[in-house]
Parts: sequence; structure tokens; C-alpha cells
Amino acid sequence: MSDTVHHKHQGFISLHRLEGFSDAVFAFAVTLLVVSLEVPKSAHELFHLMHGFIAFGVAFVLLMVLWYQHGKFFKRFPLTDLWMISLNTALLFVILLYVYPLKFLFASLFDSWIWRANNDNFSSVSEIRQLMAIYGAGIIAVNFVFFLMHKHAWRLREKFNLDFEQLTELQSDMGGNLVNMAVAGLSVLIVAVSNDKGTWSGFIYCLLGPLHWWNGARHAKKKPPTAIEDAKDVTKEAPKEASKETT
Repeated sequence: MSDTVHHKHQGFISLHRLEGFSDAVFAFAVTLLVVSLEVPKSAHELFHLMHGFIAFGVAFVLLMVLWYQHGKFFKRFPLTDLWMISLNTALLFVILLYVYPLKFLFASLFDSWIWRANNDNFSSVSEIRQLMAIYGAGIIAVNFVFFLMHKHAWRLREKFNLDFEQLTELQSDMGGNLVNMAVAGLSVLIVAVSNDKGTWSGFIYCLLGPLHWWNGARHAKKKPPTAIEDAKDVTKEAPKEASKETT
């Protein structure tokens, strides 16, 4: 992207300050995951703590995925206007808000399914349902903000001089955000209208893989409009050339 575009959309603060602050927030979010890990005082506590490392690892990977997506977006679209700053602030707030629910969910999941330990984290089924609803709402919130960020970049696509592949990638990213919101919305809906104990509202997220593959394949099949227009021009000129040859 040209320097003129970058300076034109630099906004209220410099890009490196925005990215630096965002990286600090992501680092703080990882710290919140670690701070709950106490130093073990016995072998039994150590073994129990090792069980929690897997849940920490999964939550850490998910945070790194969000961090990568965040950095990828601002590398492609160095926007620091007021609207983008507001969206970025909202995104960081939601991420910090959902750090503990994220780790708690996976810790409870691994304790029950993998370690087969007695799970005393929930006193009733309704608490499991509430946690699944909170988790789904967090996914919806994060992807909704990402969608608005990509939508803002889409409105400025002409000023960024994006080529066809970049436009297609931007559309694919927005489609991916919609897929995540749709699946998370289905999970919350299952919790709201049924007596699900966290089973189907959790397994519904298995749809993410096939749906993301479909979203990527759908956009990969798109052809540049110039190629289509050239083909139309050729078909239009062919009858004219044939008529000239006959005359």
C-alpha cells in the first residue's frame, strides 16, 4: 500500500502506538491466564496443576489466533481513525473480559472428559448452560467487532487500491466472521430453547471446520471481473469479424 494512503488515514494516533498498546493488552490477557496457576506445595498439587496446563494451552492458542488476526488486519489496513480506534478498544475490552470464562470452560471440559475427575466446578446444570451461553456470546462479540473492522476497510477499498485477490480475501474474512457468529448463535439458541446440558451446544462448534472450508472455497472460485468482461468482448467482436469476412 502506498505511503500516501497510509498517511491519509493515519488518524488521531500513530499506528505503532495503537499496535503497541494492543500487543500489551494481549500480553496482559495471557498473564491473566497464568496468574491463577499457583506454585504447587506437594506432588499431588503438582499433578493436579499439570492437568490445568492443557486448558491453559488451548486458551493460549485461541488468544494467539486472535492476536494474529488483529496484527494481520492492521498490517493490511493501517487505519487509526476515530471509528477504528473505538472498534479496537471494544475488541480488546471483550478479549480481556472473556479470559477467565475461556480458561474456566476448557479446564472444566478437560477435567470431565479427559482426566475423568470429579468436577466440582458446577453446582447445577443451569450453571453449565449459563457458561455455554457466556462463551457463545463472547465469540459473537469478538467476531462482530472484527466484522465491523473489516467492513470499515471494505468501505475504504478504493482508497487502498486493493486488487481482486485482496478484495476477495477481505470478503472471505468477513464471511469467516459471519460463520463464527452464526455457529455461536446456534449454540446460544440451543441453550435458550432446550434442556441441553452443554453437549449439543458444545458439539455444534464442530460445524466451524466444514463451514470455514466452504467459505474459503466459495471465494476461491471467484474470477476477476476483467477476465469475464474480456470474454464478453471477444464474443461480441466475433460476429462482427465474421460478417466482415463474408463481405
